[in-house]
Amino acid sequence: MPNALSRGIFNLFFGAKRKPFASLPGPQPGILGTAGDFLGASPWDVCARYGREYGGVTLIWMGPNPGLVLNDPALIAEVYESPRRMEFEKGNISEQIRPSTTDDTAFTAELRGDWVQKRALEPSAQAWAPEALADLVGPMQAAVSESVDALLKQERIDDLASVLRRLTFDAFSVAQVGEKLPDQVFEDFMLLAKAADARIQSKLPLKFVKPPKDFDATKARFYGHFVDRIREARKRQDPRAVDLMSRYVRETPGIDDQVLAHMLGGTYFGGAFSSSVTLVGAFHQLNKYPQAEARLAAEAAALVADGPLTSGKLEGAKWAEAVAYEALRILPAVRVMTRTPSKDAQLAGVTLPAGSMIMISNQHLHRDPKHWEDPDTFKPERWLDGGAARDPLGSGYFFPFGRGPRACVGADFAMAFLKTALTTIASRVKVQLDSTEPFEEGFFFGVVLPKGVTGKLVARTSQASQDVRARSA
Repeated sequence: MPNALSRGIFNLFFGAKRKPFASLPGPQPGILGTAGDFLGASPWDVCARYGREYGGVTLIWMGPNPGLVLNDPALIAEVYESPRRMEFEKGNISEQIRPSTTDDTAFTAELRGDWVQKRALEPSAQAWAPEALADLVGPMQAAVSESVDALLKQERIDDLASVLRRLTFDAFSVAQVGEKLPDQVFEDFMLLAKAADARIQSKLPLKFVKPPKDFDATKARFYGHFVDRIREARKRQDPRAVDLMSRYVRETPGIDDQVLAHMLGGTYFGGAFSSSVTLVGAFHQLNKYPQAEARLAAEAAALVADGPLTSGKLEGAKWAEAVAYEALRILPAVRVMTRTPSKDAQLAGVTLPAGSMIMISNQHLHRDPKHWEDPDTFKPERWLDGGAARDPLGSGYFFPFGRGPRACVGADFAMAFLKTALTTIASRVKVQLDSTEPFEEGFFFGVVLPKGVTGKLVARTSQASQDVRARSA
């Protein structure tokens, strides 16, 4: 808390600005407002602490500018889901990542602008999307298996997050364009992501944040790779190809090559980091709770015993789904989302000036003891027997992909990938980690970044699989 002198200086200069917000609780502002609370601390931890201390709405001050931290499901719904959502645009994240992404995707579009049109072009919005997703389960399983085979040759894994990031990128590539992409494409993707992350984490105005060397050439090469593949797909016109690129070209031949390339490339930014981080969290918790891990391995072994995974088999992977949900609840990859009123807006009984910061975090609500039993314990069983229906994705106390119409466009794809990856990996190996203590949490590209998670993969033998089944019975 700021000292008396700091609080006095703030009140001297900005006391009149505080009066209209007197009805709202929050920490006492100092010279920096309440921004000092966020210095050296994870923003999601600060938002969760505010939820515990001040309730559903907390008044904050970014210097002399008021803002809100929301931990109230009803207020969050008002911002995300009600007709009033058009008043609240995404925060700085759109401008921060725009140089690395493109304006052809819905991610950075404004609700009041052409977001609706751009959202309608996304693969997930097409009528054929459910059929396409079902066809991708087998190819993604094969890609994950191939990655696991390569990882088994390594004696140790020194950074599980980076290893699973590449595994996820490769599985996404098989789903997107029908095969794994060259190392150069992955390296280009990471350079663009690091450039965006530098803008997200910069304390300087964005105009002073310079892109890395060869940024423009890297961006042109990355998205150009997808343009080239789209043109090749148009020439082939393979009716048997199930990857999203080939299906989109068949179903909507008039789509512009560059627009489609930008959507395909943008998928990696939207999901590769968050999906891989979720896998890290899941396997970290499974190491802590060996009975849950044994049950996943037994289910996985049964599902692949008579052949490759299919969409029908994945529907029966109830424990894998429960593990994914619980990992998304207890260790969500994206924990802070922002909104900004495009004009002066009424919210929580006050008038927020245009441009004010609204911070929405799922950290507190995902672990609110008033809603969840044993909220800090990894219990996949809470999602069985109606649990997923009680707290569906995007509901008040469970929104790892956001809420409302502008929630993550790739949520269905992400869930299919997570269940496929969990099942495939658990059927092949045990992810044996060196520690089940909480890992250090960094921040990269708007996503939580697990640090220091190390270990190795141990291949499952036939006898080991039988032992797993026996232990989980």
